[in-house]
Amino acid sequence: MVRYLGLDVGHKRVGVAVSDALAMIAQPLDIMDPKNTNQLQEWVRTYGITDIVVGLPKNRLGEPTEQTRWIERWVEKTTPFVTINWHYWNEAYSTKAAEYVLLSANIKRQKRKQFKDKQAAAFILQGYLDFISNQQKQVKHE
Repeated sequence: MVRYLGLDVGHKRVGVAVSDALAMIAQPLDIMDPKNTNQLQEWVRTYGITDIVVGLPKNRLGEPTEQTRWIERWVEKTTPFVTINWHYWNEAYSTKAAEYVLLSANIKRQKRKQFKDKQAAAFILQGYLDFISNQQKQVKHE
């Protein structure tokens, strides 16, 4: 069984989301300090995580940005401590979408700060889960 953790990596915080046991639905989980690999290891153990999906930003032309390179370096430093499967996924507009959802729900500014990163991680992970699900459906039809 595959279970995923989704990450929205930033310089100050990492938003974290987790998939359900069937790897169909992503749920916001928490935020963590990007230097705290112990917390990441704990979630991997606690939830039986087999794969981590990391949101990777690109500019409007689909090219890497400075943030893209920073995240890739962060993953390179982190993978030796969390030795499972790592995947990158386009995080285009995930933070903006999270902000929109939180604004629509009339969540106050201070709480939005707390929820924005983990909600963005859930959007990233859900996009990846939907992609995997669609790939599996296409294989069945061939």
